Amino acid sequence: MCSKGCLLAILLVLFPAAFTQAQQEQTVDGVPGNEVPRYFTFTFENDLFVGEDNGYTNGLGLTFGKGPFREFNDTNLPRWLQPLISNSYLNRGEGMRRGVAHMYAQRMQTPQDITVAEPIEGDLPYAGLLAWQGTFYEYNEFRSDQVSLSLGIVGPASLAEQGQSIIHTITGSDQPEGWNLQLKNELVGRVEALRVWKLARSTAGPRGWDVLGLGGVGLGTLQSGMGAGIAMRWGSNLEYTHSTFSLEADRQVNPLAIRESNGFYAYAGAKAGVVFNDVLVQGNTFTDSHSAELEHWQNQLSAGLVWSMGKLAYVFQLSTFSSHIESTDKREKYGALSVTFRY
Repeated sequence: MCSKGCLLAILLVLFPAAFTQAQQEQTVDGVPGNEVPRYFTFTFENDLFVGEDNGYTNGLGLTFGKGPFREFNDTNLPRWLQPLISNSYLNRGEGMRRGVAHMYAQRMQTPQDITVAEPIEGDLPYAGLLAWQGTFYEYNEFRSDQVSLSLGIVGPASLAEQGQSIIHTITGSDQPEGWNLQLKNELVGRVEALRVWKLARSTAGPRGWDVLGLGGVGLGTLQSGMGAGIAMRWGSNLEYTHSTFSLEADRQVNPLAIRESNGFYAYAGAKAGVVFNDVLVQGNTFTDSHSAELEHWQNQLSAGLVWSMGKLAYVFQLSTFSSHIESTDKREKYGALSVTFRY
């Protein structure tokens, strides 16, 4: 079991990555590095937005980001990641914009009935995740490449039990009774690559629309899989805001999604794919724990609204997912709200 000291050590190793300081880097417009815009995003995800309390039930995220700039180097990357990212395909395209975001997040899931202490056979296990995710962007007006690295821990060290108890006390919801059977402490990781293309667009007048194609693949003990999707957006300031677009709510409003001018856009999208492994469904990788049979073929439908005013930007998204487990075909639903501040 990871003690509080162990957990603190993990966070101290990961957290400084968010505050890597620029020295003399250049933005795409030649602005000195100490003037490169920085961003802070708070994200709250919860199925109470849709009147439910099961499956993926709650998530909190804090994201620190920076960009755009000309190239990845030691002024905008954590030292331990610089050789990997600086020498990758993300740093080779001429005339491209780049950015980086570091997210610190807590996730929690519960079975269908949280009022019983013993989970029903075949239902989702109680599981929490505490993780860091670094996402690195290269983009232009027509496409965006995003590479993410996630490192974290599942089990009691994720503090999901305490987090859900606090939230349910505030909201007056039933207290979950089965956290004593949650997954055991285990370090997890994942690498993911995502590409976003503009398949079609119209920019006539102050409002426009575009159609985005999405394709990605991920590998790791946290989760492995691949999928593709499509989304349509309508509104203003669409030229570069596809750079960070994702149907994952915790990535939707982040560093590069804000333009200095006010604006908004609405979007709707769908994606489908295959999941090969998922520790939050199948249980601990190296020890025995409660688990369920993973439904490998999964899909998602999402719709939301993004708007910005001055230094602040907001997003609200509603999503519905096919079941992650074979024992039921009931869809999961949740809502997400993010607030981003540019400084």
